[in-house]
Amino acid sequence: MRIKKDGVMKKILVFFIISISLLFSSNEPIKNIEIGKNREIRINGKCFFPLMLWLQSDTRIPDGLSIGVNTFMGNGGKLSEKEYVEKLKEAGLYGIVRFTPELVGHDNLLGWYIEDEPDLDKKVYDSTIIPGKTLKLNPRTPLERILDGDISSWSVLDPLQDAELTIKFKNELEIREIGISLTISKGLSVAKDVVFIADGTKEILKATLEEKKGLQRFPLKEPVKLSSLTFKVLSIYQHENEYGSIGEIIGYDKDGNNLFLSPPRIVQRIPPEEWAKKYNEVKEKDKTRPIFLTLTASFMDEFTRWDEETKKKIYPEYAKNCDVIGFDVYPIFGWNKIEWIDYVARGTKKLCQLAGNKPVFVWIETNKGSRWVSPERQKDVLPQHTRAEVWMAIIEGATGIGYFTHSWVPSYKQFAPTEEMRKELKRLNEQITKLTEVILSDPYEGKIEMVNENNLKCHFKATKKNGEIWIFAQNLEYEKEGNFEIKIEGINKGKVEVYDEDREIEIVDGKFKDYFKSLAEHIYRIRK
Repeated sequence: MRIKKDGVMKKILVFFIISISLLFSSNEPIKNIEIGKNREIRINGKCFFPLMLWLQSDTRIPDGLSIGVNTFMGNGGKLSEKEYVEKLKEAGLYGIVRFTPELVGHDNLLGWYIEDEPDLDKKVYDSTIIPGKTLKLNPRTPLERILDGDISSWSVLDPLQDAELTIKFKNELEIREIGISLTISKGLSVAKDVVFIADGTKEILKATLEEKKGLQRFPLKEPVKLSSLTFKVLSIYQHENEYGSIGEIIGYDKDGNNLFLSPPRIVQRIPPEEWAKKYNEVKEKDKTRPIFLTLTASFMDEFTRWDEETKKKIYPEYAKNCDVIGFDVYPIFGWNKIEWIDYVARGTKKLCQLAGNKPVFVWIETNKGSRWVSPERQKDVLPQHTRAEVWMAIIEGATGIGYFTHSWVPSYKQFAPTEEMRKELKRLNEQITKLTEVILSDPYEGKIEMVNENNLKCHFKATKKNGEIWIFAQNLEYEKEGNFEIKIEGINKGKVEVYDEDREIEIVDGKFKDYFKSLAEHIYRIRK
């Protein structure tokens, strides 16, 4: 009986959250979408600032509504894309999902996404290895590792007994010696008697391997020319597991060179030319909705996943083949480095340069729980950090914000912000929603300067709306605070309203001063 009551109360609470949210922030049905002159998304002729959650199930809709987002990007549940968008519609939210013909023209579909982070790196091998019929392949340890030149890497052979594989070579080779490296680990079986067969018919070596780590070499009776080499495991040192692993197979020429060597190459997960094809396929099927693309932060100068020549080659192509472009960088969640927090500002500025006249969005961290940092070392992502990153992005030109709320430690959650963070997200998103038209208005063309006597890092964005000047200013220092002076050309005196802070500042001789705590922002309104 208690369980039933709790279930009923939960349903009532969800219904209450959705009902209240619909009263204040329900999105209107989409008739048309355009991109405005300030890189803003316009829905039915009106400015729209996407506030998004990434890859959430429909059960997380109440969480999204409770913090004031207006869009869910990515279907993180078990519903079909159509069912998912219908659920979002019931809650007054927009959706960005993978293409499905049934959703073309849907009035709560904001756009499509194809794949996430196509610029992630992956290893590809030029070698060709054909597995025997009995092998169960393990994608985490591809057979091609056997030829990568690294005896510390390995390929799993499962089952090891009677395992067989054939290496195909592009050209005929002549070898005089074969090397094989075994990996030894508790519980794994180990190859014992093995045989090597050239071109499918000629046995060139039968050997008994020692049960030990490292490279074992076997000279051949005579030089052998071959176009393929088959390796078979005839017997094993039996241990707890049926599978075992091989580190490397090497074919030496007369000078001791490894003719089998085929190291991996690093390429993009979806190269730009392949991405362009995917983009055009979706665009041909639906020209009414924009296609959203999220990149990693690897286009930034601060990261070296790709060299500068590669960056200049691939990123303009990605930017060309999308309609709305974004990126993610998580200084604390991903790197555990609060001192890198201004990477959000740097990355946004760089991406806006790449994007041209296209809208730019930025994914912002909201919690800890990363897989890449040990739990005992992980620093907290605090509300002031998320707030600072959001304003960094907006000031540098973002016209949309997304929140990354997933955590993996101590257990996986799609939505893991603390209660304190949720309160701040609600306040922040409500503020951005109120200021949408101001944020996305024409830039103020007058000259403005922002300085600090100690050269603390800062930045600002200025717009003009209905004759009023708005300045969004921020201290970018994560540890330092101080007074900043803001000079406005053409305005010698008057008052500045500090928005949402219930105070005013006098303009004297064309400038005013204000105090900024570390990472703090102030929003100024100057009426004429």
